[in-house]
Amino acid sequence: MTDKFEIISGHNRTAPFLDDVQKAADEHRNSLGFFARSVYEEFARRDLLFVLVENTPDGRRYAGHLLFDCTFPRAKIVQMFTLEKYRRRGLATRLINHLREILTKDGFTSIYARVAEDLVEANAYWNQQKFYVQRVAEGGSARKRKILVRCHELTTPQLFPSSGIHADNPLGLATASTSDIPLFLLDLNVLFDLSPRRLRHDEVASLFQAERMNFCRLAISSEIREELRRTAHQGKTDPMESFINIFPSFPLFQGSDSEALLEDLASIIFPKKNKISKLTSNDKSDLRHAATVIQHKLAGLITNDNAILEASQQIKAKYSIEVLSPSAFKLDESIPLGENKFETSNDSTLALLEVSNTDETAIHALLSNLKLSGSSISSGWLPTEAHGRIATRCAVWNDTTLVGYLTWAARDNTGSVSARVAVDETNPHALSAARILLIYLLEQLSPTGPYQIRLELPPHQSYVRELASGFGFSRSQDQNSLSKIILGGVLTRSTWSTYQDRLARKSNLKLPTSIPTYRSTDQHIQILTPDGNQSHVPLDTLESLLSPTLFCLPGRPAVITPVQRSFSEPLLGHSKQSSLLPLRTASLFHDRHYLSSPRTLQYFKRGTLILFYESIKQKGRGEIVAIARVRQAFLKPCNTFEKSDFEQSVLNSTILPNIGKSNMKTVTVFDNIYPLPHPVPLKSLQRIGCGRPTDLITTHPISDTQLQEILQEAF
Repeated sequence: MTDKFEIISGHNRTAPFLDDVQKAADEHRNSLGFFARSVYEEFARRDLLFVLVENTPDGRRYAGHLLFDCTFPRAKIVQMFTLEKYRRRGLATRLINHLREILTKDGFTSIYARVAEDLVEANAYWNQQKFYVQRVAEGGSARKRKILVRCHELTTPQLFPSSGIHADNPLGLATASTSDIPLFLLDLNVLFDLSPRRLRHDEVASLFQAERMNFCRLAISSEIREELRRTAHQGKTDPMESFINIFPSFPLFQGSDSEALLEDLASIIFPKKNKISKLTSNDKSDLRHAATVIQHKLAGLITNDNAILEASQQIKAKYSIEVLSPSAFKLDESIPLGENKFETSNDSTLALLEVSNTDETAIHALLSNLKLSGSSISSGWLPTEAHGRIATRCAVWNDTTLVGYLTWAARDNTGSVSARVAVDETNPHALSAARILLIYLLEQLSPTGPYQIRLELPPHQSYVRELASGFGFSRSQDQNSLSKIILGGVLTRSTWSTYQDRLARKSNLKLPTSIPTYRSTDQHIQILTPDGNQSHVPLDTLESLLSPTLFCLPGRPAVITPVQRSFSEPLLGHSKQSSLLPLRTASLFHDRHYLSSPRTLQYFKRGTLILFYESIKQKGRGEIVAIARVRQAFLKPCNTFEKSDFEQSVLNSTILPNIGKSNMKTVTVFDNIYPLPHPVPLKSLQRIGCGRPTDLITTHPISDTQLQEILQEAF
């Protein structure tokens, strides 16, 4: 029986049992390792210690403990132990489940446990608890053990459940699972364009290839059969009649409701023709296609007819369906990716490259090793390029070793993008590769947003899940997919209405009609969800959910801070010229660190906008080149900086003393970095009143009027 056992936490309750915890751990150093008393005291104070106790008539007795550490969105089990006399009662599982419950509620994505390979019983237990082996690591130099790094993925709450507003779904968005692929009806003219001699053949071929790659599904309406009968030559068999039988078919429902729907569509698509009786047979056929889509609540209609395409936005606004041409499923010609190289924390170099046909064997092997079936690989993960580019494909390599792979579909008018990402988590560079791929995906989609991204993963991709949560992704209905909205813009007084309109058209999510005034980073912004409900979301949360984006509300605090030329490009990535050298480790992170004098801490409050001024030293530009937001800022003594502390900055231990004489430094964590499309030069800053020499040698705040003038010129 386990009802007399209790799990306690909190320093006041666990402190009396710290001697028992230390004694048990010291007696089992082989499996638990060794910690000083002060370590257990610190874990208890941080509420990272659970103690299992037995309630007896003589009081509580120590029975076991769980020691863990948390760095959102991941947790790590440091020690777990139960006394031998209490084993085989499910008490260890009770400790684990208690931790699972708390972490799931707090939105964590995964729990890690490091288990020595030679501990057979322990590994069997962690297998039973669904902690899979992510990778094998080296143990300490003394015992030269192999350590199995095990990972358990938590079923965190959905950000986009099927319906309704929820604390974990403040935007009220409904997101389809990866198995719910959008279905479009085809117009007859699209089918005829499959003929090799037709001008639009390549576009239509790309559309059908997109279906084969599971980016969409295609069907017809019963109206197509009627069209073929009307145009058929007597005594001749039309091969198209046989061809259309391979598609699912949807009928148009008859009745007064259908007649009213057709009348309304006619007024939208053919406004110059007052009545349906004045329409041609082809016009009426177009109406019946659109009405069929609306009646069956399908994703949309694919057609080449100009009249209905021109009315697509009005139809979408009223009936929430898409009207697209086949060209929407073909990527525009883009600038080749070239070769981007990145430094890593262990002094290796990773390369991000476009995928060529010669790479497909290696990619197929990677995906197969990740337990994807051959059919899923060929039908979605590895798009071919036979009829033009329907998908972007890129990969991260360490020399000749493939570490990660990313592909996404053509960006169409629907505002929805399907992407797939996979990394080899057994590779020591897996975490860096996952960062590179996610950042590249968002960077490429951001300039042409808004988009709703559906990110599909193979099983056991904990690195991707952890990193994606920091970008505003969360679990959708499908356990192997993530979702997010990307707005991709800096919203100012002058650009607010533009982005508000784009977001409403692409996602049916509506921001306030006019830009709100800033009160705090936790102020609630009123939004109208797609189902018409009103919701209020904190500004900080809204920016993260729609990231990358910045809401430059009137009255929001802002500072100008200087950065030297040698540091600005690797920290901010604003240069239009690609570097011939590997990019610094900071470029691998969504949130980066700016180090400065301790006097500047007062200016870097959470939510403050940072305007980075590249100083004229070292032949710098003398311009404001980028804008970002402050996530947090804190003081840190120079003698406590370790190598890992510099990964998200562009400094090192040698350079650090040059940033002022004080032993204390301000570390400012910032994200949502936007290089300015039009850098604001020193001459403009002087005109605006914030370009004096004393203004630009250190961090200083600017007024709202100055901020708005800078933004007006920059955007």
